[in-house]
Parts: sequence; C-alpha cells; structure tokens
Amino acid sequence: MIEIISYQEVKGRDKELAKKEFENLLEKIKREYKCEVLSVEEEWEEKEGFYTFIAELKVEFDTFLDYIKFSINYAADVDVLEPPKLVLDPKEFGEALAYIIDFFKRFYKKYNVAFNVQTQDKVEIDIEKYKKGIYDEEDIYNFEEEGFIRVKAVFEGYGVSEEEVVKRVLFSLKDNIIVNKVITKELEREEPYKDLGFYGLIGVEILCRPVDIVEIAYKFIPVVISIQSKKIEISCLELQDIGNELGGAIFELSHAVVMRGLSK
Repeated sequence: MIEIISYQEVKGRDKELAKKEFENLLEKIKREYKCEVLSVEEEWEEKEGFYTFIAELKVEFDTFLDYIKFSINYAADVDVLEPPKLVLDPKEFGEALAYIIDFFKRFYKKYNVAFNVQTQDKVEIDIEKYKKGIYDEEDIYNFEEEGFIRVKAVFEGYGVSEEEVVKRVLFSLKDNIIVNKVITKELEREEPYKDLGFYGLIGVEILCRPVDIVEIAYKFIPVVISIQSKKIEISCLELQDIGNELGGAIFELSHAVVMRGLSK
C-alpha cells in the first residue's frame, strides 16, 4: 500500500464557479480512491483577483500503477507517507511505464505539444566503444546493488547519419544515467524520411534510478522499454520524486497548451 498527502488547488475569478469546480474535483477523487480530506482553505488573492480553494488530502493506493495514474491525472503535488521502501517486480514497474508512455503519446498527438529534448550538433563520443559495451556483468551487478535499474530501451531516430543520430541520443540522456551499450537497426526509408542519411531504431542498455527511467518514458516516448533487473527498490523519497515529476510534467504541458490557445 502507498499512502500520500496530496494538495489540490482550484482558482478562479468567479467565487461560486471556482468553489463548484473544487467540490466536483474532491468528489471525483473520493469516488476513485480511498481518500480523506484533512483540511480545506479558501483564499482571496486581491492583487490577481482570484479566489483560491486548497485541499489537503490523504490518499491510499493498492498498487504502484494507481499511484502513477493519480499523479498524472490530477497533476498532484504529493508527500509520500508510506512505505519507507517499495519493492516491485519488473512486470509491475513495466506496466506503470507502459501507462506513462501511452498517456503522453496520446497527449502529444492530440495537442501537438511535447518536451524539447536537449541536443548538441558536435559531440565527441566514441560510438564504437558503446557498440561493444562499456561494462562487464560484475560491474552491472555492482550498479544494481547500488539501486540502479538495468533497462533496455529502443527509440526511433532519424538524421543525416547513423553516427549523428546515436550521438544525439547519447548526449540527450542525463549525466546520472549510465549507458552501457548501443545498437542500431536501419529501417526502410519512406516519406518523410526517404532523403535522410539514417532512419531506424536505436537500442540502448542503461542503468539508472527509477525516477530517471520515468523521465525517459514521458520525454522520449520509447518504442519499447524492457526492465532487466529482477526487482526494483524505490525509497519513500524516490517515490515522492516520481509523483511530483509526473505531476509537474503534465502541468507544464497543459500550461503550454493553454498559452498557445491564448496567443491565437
């Protein structure tokens, strides 16, 4: 079981409309989850001209996937109370990643809004070294003992050359993600990729923390993610980071959609 404190907020210029929306939100959460309302506050922001309603909720989840769904669908700001450490098998963690990928893929397709992944034109990376593999099994075992998850992910990529695409993928992965191996598979180039030097799949074997693979899932939208570790251990703080990371991501994208609509 996972137990959290969640803060939900609704604001608006019309007090009654904002209050009604706030009450509907709380009722919806209470219908879907085991939820206790701990406190409710009402504020008037005179400078901005907004009425704000804030609720402090205690919410419980039977599964990790339920927690992930809540964090995404309610853009939750969460504090995790229990458990001190969550131990998951690869299947359960993989199901949550699949949900994240599907949700953000549909969001991108519907609103044509996505995250900009950092890249750099000229990167000095020895690709042949990565194709052979950097670490042996003993090294990988030691990384896993430190709490890193062994993951295989496949991305779709295109560019002027295979080397350029692979370097771009490797550079865009964060410094705290350990890349062990890279393989590529070129696909038949049809429109709009016909005139490009490379179009295909880039497979990477990486070792990373749970929150890092969650970020890869929603930012990169991999074609496939496969968890190679036999178990995944997530601390209370890491669990909290995952929830807030997802809530922040959907809030940022939703804000971009709203601002784009206002600018038209």
